[in-house]
Amino acid sequence: MNKPVLGVLGGVGPMATAAFMEAVISRTPAQCDQDNIPMIVFNDPQIPDRTAFILDPSEPDPLPEMVKVARWLEDAGADYIAIPCNTAHYFHDAIAAAVEVPVLNIMELTARRVAALAGPGARVGLMATEGTTQSGVFQGYFEQAGLETVVPSEEERAIVTSLIYDTVKRNRPFDPDVMLGVAERLRGQGCDAVVLGCTELSVIYATLDDAPTWLVDAMDVLADACVEAYERTRAKAGPVEM
Repeated sequence: MNKPVLGVLGGVGPMATAAFMEAVISRTPAQCDQDNIPMIVFNDPQIPDRTAFILDPSEPDPLPEMVKVARWLEDAGADYIAIPCNTAHYFHDAIAAAVEVPVLNIMELTARRVAALAGPGARVGLMATEGTTQSGVFQGYFEQAGLETVVPSEEERAIVTSLIYDTVKRNRPFDPDVMLGVAERLRGQGCDAVVLGCTELSVIYATLDDAPTWLVDAMDVLADACVEAYERTRAKAGPVEM
């Protein structure tokens, strides 16, 4: 039986990588240890900050280190690669071009999920890093899926940035209600769905006891895609199909 190996380009950030691994494992229909997905994880926290570079190209460029990690994963035996960092997908095409194995795209997958859930023409709120928001990459995928993007106000984005950089990335306590407050205010602006487009926000999302059905966590979407690719591929010989 073919057992495709998942490569995880991690450390962007470290807590999000650990949460992603847990999300993949919890979604795998395993009856025993051996049914789970083999993973090779390179948790590289030395990758320069993605948002810092996107907002100011004079800052250290994270792409060379991410390409190095992707190639290491491929050389180590990964059959497909996931990057549990939305902002890193600003560099997705360059990373994917540097390796022969498929690199899943969290933004494209999430746009498809939202379009399926909310329907064409839906308004989608986007909570993300300033790098993701200002680059417009996620908005481009939403547009391709026939979705309209709504971003929070500057004041609300500052709240999101603080949640990401001042709590999760610093391993400090966070208040899930703060994140939900921003999401609910976007919902109040007529959004049919709100996307958590940062995997640090995904860490907070995982602590919610009863998440609203209209709140879509991009990391959950990526984890689902990893499991689906694994289940499809292990049932037959051949390369991983996305």
